[in-house]
Amino acid sequence: MLFRENRLILGRDFNVAYREGRFLSSGNISLKVRENGLEKTRIGFSIGLNFSNKAVDRNKAKRWLREIAKKQLKNIGKSVDMVVMLKKEPTFPTYQALESNFQKALSRGDLIIK
Repeated sequence: MLFRENRLILGRDFNVAYREGRFLSSGNISLKVRENGLEKTRIGFSIGLNFSNKAVDRNKAKRWLREIAKKQLKNIGKSVDMVVMLKKEPTFPTYQALESNFQKALSRGDLIIK
């Protein structure tokens, strides 16, 4: 579970990230990233019905993505607001696939410190 200070919670923060953020993508993961001017990176998740009609699948994907984001939080060099979205795939993605796609999307946006 992400710490409360690292969660993007408010609807207006999501809207600002959607509107002003830059788009990054890798595989089935899409990110909207915007610098926030704070000292902390905040991450929110938007997994909708377009990913799966089953709530069980959406919740499982969110749990996995929260864990992946928590692991990667220390590697993110900038303080940003980030919204993580999933695209539909024919089969449910594996944890390893989600993790590698998340890392690739972060590296494409030059967010990972070396």
